[in-house]
Amino acid sequence: MQAPGTYNTETGDMRTVHRALLAAFDAADALVDAAGTDAEKVTTVATFFENMLEFLHVHHQGEDDLLYPKIVERCTEHSELLEQIDKEHALLHEPMAAARGSIAKWEGDPTPDTGAVVAASLDIVEGALRPHLPIASKHISPEEWGELPAHSMGSFSGDKPWLPFGLILEQLSDEHRATMLSHMPEPVHQLWEQWSPVYERFMTELRAIAPVG
Repeated sequence: MQAPGTYNTETGDMRTVHRALLAAFDAADALVDAAGTDAEKVTTVATFFENMLEFLHVHHQGEDDLLYPKIVERCTEHSELLEQIDKEHALLHEPMAAARGSIAKWEGDPTPDTGAVVAASLDIVEGALRPHLPIASKHISPEEWGELPAHSMGSFSGDKPWLPFGLILEQLSDEHRATMLSHMPEPVHQLWEQWSPVYERFMTELRAIAPVG
């Protein structure tokens, strides 16, 4: 049986998750500006970012619950790096709460002023997210790493659970995407077959407002 420190767990999917998150938050200024004071467009953009903030929350909660306690125990030689990662997570708490609040105000009162606050608050979230990069390959087993997606899906409370999954798939090459889909458990594969058209319709509507990704 392999011991912690000798694993070679594939953690590239974490980079894909972060690319999907950054692509979404990169589009904040353009989406908010293009939505303007149009109530229907504001609702579309608002629900997009409400779900992305929820995804960011459950993604980090999964790391905090499942990964970091094990890494801290097994990887004492990198305590300074782990402390930095923990600080990066903490830096996101306040900006995420502020962004959620500003989105709610914007949706209830879509004016240029409330929209500007949303764009600014999402820019702060993006700035705090950008330097974050977890280190786990050698100290977390593939089985332990594999617990993350189910944890995130089980904790997600947004109204569009298909949105993060679709955005992540978009970040993959055609070959990688096909491999990922072929290896999904059959119930998840069937679920995505139902979700995929809904995701495509929503993203078409969103991208008609401004480009994303």
